[in-house]
Amino acid sequence: MQSHVRRRSSRAALATPLEDRPSPYLGGTGKTPKVEQAARMGTAGAGISEKDALGLGIGTARSGAGAGGAGGGRDARGAPLRSGGRPGEHGPPTTQEALARIGSILLRILRTPRALALLGTLSLVWFTSSYIRANSHHLSRRPVNPRLLPLIRHSGNIVHYVSPKLGGRLKSWHDYQVQHDPNRPLTAEELEAQSRHTFHPNGLLLVNDKGRHPIHLLIEDGERKWKEKVARQSKTLSEAVREYKQRYRRNPPKGFDDWWRFCEENNVQLRDEYDQINHDLAPHWALEAHDSRHRNKVMQDRDHTFTVAMHPGETQPTLHGPYWDLKRATDIAEMLSLFTGRMHRPLNITYIIDDNPAVMLPYAQRERMVELGQAGEYYGPSEFIESEDPTLSNFAQACPPNSPLRRSERGEFTPDYSGEAVRSFVWNHAKIADLCLHPEARKLHGHTMQQGVPLGPLVPLFTFAKMRLHSDILTTPIEQWEAHYVGYEPPWEGKSMNKLLWRGSTTGVEFNRHTPWRKSQRARLHIMSHETEGTKTILWSQRGQLREANVSVATLNDLYMDTSFSGALQQCDPETCELLERTMDLKPTIGLDESNTYKYVMDVDGNGWSGRFHRLMSMRSVVLKSTAFPEWYQDRVQEWVHYVPIKVDYSDVYDVMAFFVGTPDGQGGHDSLAEKIGEAGRQWARDFWRFEDMAAYMYRLSLEYVRILHHDEGDVDYVEMPSFDL
Repeated sequence: MQSHVRRRSSRAALATPLEDRPSPYLGGTGKTPKVEQAARMGTAGAGISEKDALGLGIGTARSGAGAGGAGGGRDARGAPLRSGGRPGEHGPPTTQEALARIGSILLRILRTPRALALLGTLSLVWFTSSYIRANSHHLSRRPVNPRLLPLIRHSGNIVHYVSPKLGGRLKSWHDYQVQHDPNRPLTAEELEAQSRHTFHPNGLLLVNDKGRHPIHLLIEDGERKWKEKVARQSKTLSEAVREYKQRYRRNPPKGFDDWWRFCEENNVQLRDEYDQINHDLAPHWALEAHDSRHRNKVMQDRDHTFTVAMHPGETQPTLHGPYWDLKRATDIAEMLSLFTGRMHRPLNITYIIDDNPAVMLPYAQRERMVELGQAGEYYGPSEFIESEDPTLSNFAQACPPNSPLRRSERGEFTPDYSGEAVRSFVWNHAKIADLCLHPEARKLHGHTMQQGVPLGPLVPLFTFAKMRLHSDILTTPIEQWEAHYVGYEPPWEGKSMNKLLWRGSTTGVEFNRHTPWRKSQRARLHIMSHETEGTKTILWSQRGQLREANVSVATLNDLYMDTSFSGALQQCDPETCELLERTMDLKPTIGLDESNTYKYVMDVDGNGWSGRFHRLMSMRSVVLKSTAFPEWYQDRVQEWVHYVPIKVDYSDVYDVMAFFVGTPDGQGGHDSLAEKIGEAGRQWARDFWRFEDMAAYMYRLSLEYVRILHHDEGDVDYVEMPSFDL
């Protein structure tokens, strides 16, 4: 029975010859090896059981035959026959069958261990990349074990070939980790960068406590600048003309060649450094010549003035005006007599007798006038200038709109560069004196703590002291100046007092109950140097490196300071005078012989400029100068070479003295550097601040101003003729 079933099954399965059945795997007419083998075995009838036949694929043929017999439309494998076709010819699978077959294959693949591992790996990569992409900024700055850094570097190099962008990010990550590794030894360049001080645009050097002592750097930088300035000065008239045109974009004034001869005759130095004159006269170029002459004439009748009149061919100028008989006026006329006869046109210049400036313009008006003057146009009644904020002080209204002084008065945030907030030194004294950049200094000086002179029209008033935001014309004061000062002049090693000396009267502010006089410049210097309570941190130098020491204020004042009010009390009402006598340690004045024994002397402002600066510079002592008034010689002197600049708040005085004198226990002094500055200052006063040097400044200023008064008449420029000397 089993044999019959087996034979029957074989015949039914072989109703369609195996040779003619297409392979389901090859898709053609080729034969499947196992099926072909089973067919041969079936024809042999060699006792193959049904179970064995199923193992060889024959059983499927059997069951398929049965299905085919029942349905009449399927082949031996159960596949539907083509319409109208013969058995064995298959039609294409439907889309549903194809998708089902593909899904079945994928399901079988995904059930394998390798597929599950691959799927998990891809999911992990996707999650990791997404997290890194979302948190790359924080992850890149998270510390990495230093052992992994070489792996990151090599990975970046390899990935760069596949994805330059990703490779670059890996390299950047590596570089960041290397640079921020706290245990990595720094290179020489990195050490220098970390110890670098900040030269702020406002004129302050902000101290980096990891660097060298900044005074070493300031002295080196000052010496370099001074040597470069002296070396680049014009040596001939033609060079001076070219330099003038390059700086000011116009021809020199008529008479410039004679001014050059005056400089050669009197050995005047630094013949290109007259930028102050150009700054003072810049807005006057916007006035028509007849308007300038009218304003000049009106000023001659103004109160608190005197006028010096110069006429060509006359060696002596004449004086007139309300205060023509002052000694200050006669001294000025004597200096101008050195060049009065060389003037090619008559000129009247009017001086204000006060120690303070008197002319200040709103910032927008001055800038507009400077702009028009540079363009060769004129400022007239039709010019509309937007009014300034009346709630601001006059000083702030004369400053640029976004200047620190304006922002501070508007209640906006401004960085605090006072000595209480940041440790600093002066690297550019002219910028330190610019109130627009330093609102912290406004309440620390008798002149700036007031509202400021009234804003008004541009008038030609010549003054002895002004700030950069004033529009007066700065001149050279003669008061307290002497060619030679009588007194004992010991050499540096003969100066027995290794302290800072200052004696002065109670000027600089009105000492009354309505004025905060305790914050004024001179009062603060006296009060500070007589304090005995508390301690103070000072900077000192140990083999060039910055060090700190905490010292009692009483010890510092006893070691460094000999500064005090002296003489009769001035500018104080009875109540305040009595208070000063009772609370201030007033000392007697000292003579030149005694003052010359001090190695360090202090120079501060009075009601205006300091008239004693020339005398102090002639003493071979180190002059520490604190001022709000840049003077006519500002472009012709070098801080830290000829003198030591001091902030208005005096926050750097003790640090400067600690550098030169040393700490209370005798460490870190630089007496030789102090001697060098003292000698350089004495030589500068002797060679660069002579009577002839002041006359050369005023001669050039007179030539520039007379051109402004007569530029409508023609022949007001100096035009150099070409040279045909072969």
